[in-house]
Amino acid sequence: MTPTSPFRRAATSRRLWRVAAAAAASVLSVTALAGCSTTATTAAPAAHIGPNDTFKIGVSLTLNNTDFWTSYIKYEEQFAQEYKAQLLGPVVASGDAGKQITDIHTLIDQGAQAIIVNPVDSAAIKPALDYAESKGVPVVSVDVAPTAGKVSMVVRADNKLYGEKACEFIGKSVKSGSVAQLQGELASLNGRDRSDAFSACMKKNYPDLKVVDYPTKWDSATATNAASTALGSVSDLQAMYVQWSGPVPGILQALKSANRLAPAGAPGHVAIVSNDGVPFELSDIRQGTLDATISQPADQYAKYSVFYARQALEGKTYKEGDSTGHDDSKFVTLFGNPGDPIKAPVVTKDNVDDKSLWGNTAK
Repeated sequence: MTPTSPFRRAATSRRLWRVAAAAAASVLSVTALAGCSTTATTAAPAAHIGPNDTFKIGVSLTLNNTDFWTSYIKYEEQFAQEYKAQLLGPVVASGDAGKQITDIHTLIDQGAQAIIVNPVDSAAIKPALDYAESKGVPVVSVDVAPTAGKVSMVVRADNKLYGEKACEFIGKSVKSGSVAQLQGELASLNGRDRSDAFSACMKKNYPDLKVVDYPTKWDSATATNAASTALGSVSDLQAMYVQWSGPVPGILQALKSANRLAPAGAPGHVAIVSNDGVPFELSDIRQGTLDATISQPADQYAKYSVFYARQALEGKTYKEGDSTGHDDSKFVTLFGNPGDPIKAPVVTKDNVDDKSLWGNTAK
């Protein structure tokens, strides 16, 4: 190899310096523009794995203090083994959106190759999703869809259908009077979807029923107090729509204290529809103290959240209209992200003993 002269080396060095400086200026220009744009920064490529490789999933949940989420966690552990995943967490944000962002940073820094998140706040989760994207870490959002930021998949039932199904059941059971709607967290897409759909359905199809809203932020004590308030202040209260299972035991106790705990079909009965499909709800339906629940399938949520985390790391993508491969369903788009619309059946006295309901098989 012919030696390079000092003069040529210096000229080459100056040219390389000018190229590097121009590249740096270009990066600074793009960064400055990004501050005025909603376009996400370019993500690092996701770390791909092979079909037989193990991988690490960081799990960030909003809560773990309900029967639904404790069951979800057990199912997630089961399916993590099936899909060769090691779980980091779950880390629980306890309803704090800021803490959840910090938790996701920490999980990624600890080596999580993928993230499963149940967002506290559908919009506030975006900085965490942006960080994961910048690190090439795919995210699967379970139960709650983000309204901003990118995820590989949203595993979630159609929560508008939850509200509509509850409305239809109550509308067919009660002809006039008032209905108390105990709303979940309205910063969560789930709480908004259930509330908006229920109210719209009532207004359109059952105008003789008046809906009285009680925001609860998914807090069972707040919901129980709201139910007691409704029982004491709404003279023509005929029904309640409870947007999750947590407060149901307290609400039934409040009804008992108010001498309103009559079985379904008896005079004075207050019709109650809840959401989740946990074992105690099914037991209450059998006893006639709860009229119906919408079974939010904890087992399917856990299965598909782990499954899609693995699929993302294997480089697989999905588009709207394609078959999901289960329940004759197709992928949908939710705020720019692909979603798998898991089915959530209504449970009444007619099908409460169905062995396919996860609440009848949960340990």
